[in-house]
Amino acid sequence: MRYLAVLCINELASGEKLGNIGIKITDHEAKIAETGFMIKPTAQGKGFAGEALGLVKAYVFNQLKLNKLTATCAAANTGSYKLLEKSGFLREGCLRQNTLINNRHVDDYLYGLCRSDL
Repeated sequence: MRYLAVLCINELASGEKLGNIGIKITDHEAKIAETGFMIKPTAQGKGFAGEALGLVKAYVFNQLKLNKLTATCAAANTGSYKLLEKSGFLREGCLRQNTLINNRHVDDYLYGLCRSDL
């Protein structure tokens, strides 16, 4: 059985939907989950994704008692990988030509955050 949650990121004052963040347990035995987020362009750089990622991290480590949280993003997605790094994630590798975006194969960075990193 896999655990998956996709949550909306809304602006509190207006209730406007700004994006999504998800959690998926990828290995129950090893206690590993993956997270991913998408924020609409007009909401980027305003702290919404960072706040949502902080809440997901707290939930994964404090409530679910997992050992590791991973994330993958396109190597060209500077905003996403800077947010992951600012949030304590460490770059663990690069998958060359891993994702097809706009009919082009792009590289992805792999990130991880372990309970022991906190």
